[in-house]
Amino acid sequence: MVGIPLGRFVPADSIIHNLSPVAKTISFVSLAVGSLFLNGIVDFTIFLSLWIILSGLSAVPFREYMKTLRGIRFLILLIVVFQILFSHGKVLLDLKVLRITEEGLINAVVLSARMILAVLFSIVLSLTTSPLEISFSVEEIIGKFPAGKKRSSELGMALSLTLTFIPLISLQTNRIIMAQKARGVEFDKGSFPSRVKNSLSVVIPVITTSLKKAQDTAAALQIRGYKPGHKLTSLREKRWSSNDSILLVVTIFSVLSAIIL
Repeated sequence: MVGIPLGRFVPADSIIHNLSPVAKTISFVSLAVGSLFLNGIVDFTIFLSLWIILSGLSAVPFREYMKTLRGIRFLILLIVVFQILFSHGKVLLDLKVLRITEEGLINAVVLSARMILAVLFSIVLSLTTSPLEISFSVEEIIGKFPAGKKRSSELGMALSLTLTFIPLISLQTNRIIMAQKARGVEFDKGSFPSRVKNSLSVVIPVITTSLKKAQDTAAALQIRGYKPGHKLTSLREKRWSSNDSILLVVTIFSVLSAIIL
């Protein structure tokens, strides 16, 4: 069975889902960026506690967060390996070809924790906010700046199409891989040229179907009268509520605490 593409929007009737997309985009992006600058234990504790509360209020199953987090396991492994191999400091273990230092282990843990928290906050946004809502929020935010008023609608539409196509392409890729495996194609066996040849049996259909979907989307936009540069409207506009203000205040205090402490 093909699983849900990573980071796909999960509909639910929760406090986080019902927040304004603008408030969610500003808050979760700020928290994700702020996570990359955490240092002390207090900072990590504040951000981790905040994520636990927000993920609990989102009513999204915990396994959905873990499925998405598994996608960066190789990046985390790369960070750990590089920090252990190339960090200088107090030597804890010397194997001649490999020297592990105290500073290297600390840096590996800190950088890995930063990356994981940044991804977790991003996941909360993608799981609780539809691609269309994210694009409208980005358009609304950019439109507040004088330089972005003219191009805000184009940027919002481009972002909406990008966020929509990523899970579709992921789903289509998984289906093609399963179909090829059912036909006896082996992607992890054989010589390098044979693996490349077998990979082309997936790459070419994915590119073909993606181009076809892009053409269909462009035709649909033209039929519905889409004109670049014109401000788009939403069928259901979410009004600003007290919960949105609370989220922004909590975000500001959390980011400031990470900077000050």
